[in-house]
Amino acid sequence: MSDVAPARAQDTSDDPATAVSPPRRPTEVAAGTYLIGLSEVSEPSDPFPTIDVEVFLNLTWQDPRLAFTDANTPPLVFQEEEAREKLSEIWSPDIEIQNEVEQRQTESVELTIFPDGKVDYEERFGATLNAELDLRRFPFDRQALDMELQSFVWDRSEMTFVANAAQTGFDLDFDTPEWTVTGVEAVIGARREVRDDREFSSYIFQVRAQRHAGHYLLRFMLPLFFVMGMTWLAFWEALGDRYRIGFFALLTVVATHGFVSRSLPRLEYPTLADMVLIVCYLATTALVVLSLAVRKIEASGDEERAQKFDRWTRWLLPVTALAIFAVSALVLWN
Repeated sequence: MSDVAPARAQDTSDDPATAVSPPRRPTEVAAGTYLIGLSEVSEPSDPFPTIDVEVFLNLTWQDPRLAFTDANTPPLVFQEEEAREKLSEIWSPDIEIQNEVEQRQTESVELTIFPDGKVDYEERFGATLNAELDLRRFPFDRQALDMELQSFVWDRSEMTFVANAAQTGFDLDFDTPEWTVTGVEAVIGARREVRDDREFSSYIFQVRAQRHAGHYLLRFMLPLFFVMGMTWLAFWEALGDRYRIGFFALLTVVATHGFVSRSLPRLEYPTLADMVLIVCYLATTALVVLSLAVRKIEASGDEERAQKFDRWTRWLLPVTALAIFAVSALVLWN
């Protein structure tokens, strides 16, 4: 925000320069968005996920009707309530956030009108936005979190967005315990609303963020991998002990599955965490089934064949489990 004191504007209530219609058709509005902070992303278990952002928005357009007679006159600067009042007197793009959950909380506003008719609008605000999360790679997921701006009144024939790259970015020093912002991007598009058959210009500010997977690795995956390692080592134990180890391992997987299920909504697709659990289910079940098969072969009197089958399954089980997990990870990653 500028520290320039607000200049006193002349009364132009009857001046055609203040007409609330676009100065051109279409009028180009340069939009720049700076992400100050991604303060919160809702838990993955939330069926209607949201994000809380703090944003600095800059809108610039040209309105020759507001040009000063004396080009040497300093720009007119309006702040807070004075800026809102002045904005209601002149043409403005009348921007709204399409995917906001509730009205954004404006912290500060500044409006500057330059001698050549250039208008510069700056606003700092906090907002809660709807988010569409793709959890296929959970907990190693990366998300594209959008904030979509659109004019409430003016369609594409009257107003269009252009991206202001110089005013678009994010705070590199900002971080949250669970997410890291890796980049931002401005996307200009068009959208047709149900409320209107006209097409409106849209400006999408996309925040790319990566989840910190450390919590899930330490409290979910690492303990489960230790359990699966002990399950594999059970092949060197007596057959009677294998059943007990297999059932204990299966109970551990079931308990872990309950924890993961509470961390995710009712998705129509499997996540990477689901595939880890499925592989663990298969491994613990296979330990019991293969041990029963070895005992059945022994009971038939062919002890040499039973020992050979036992040695073969010791390596077949972990190799098969790793192959299933690797294929699942590749499918979900693409």
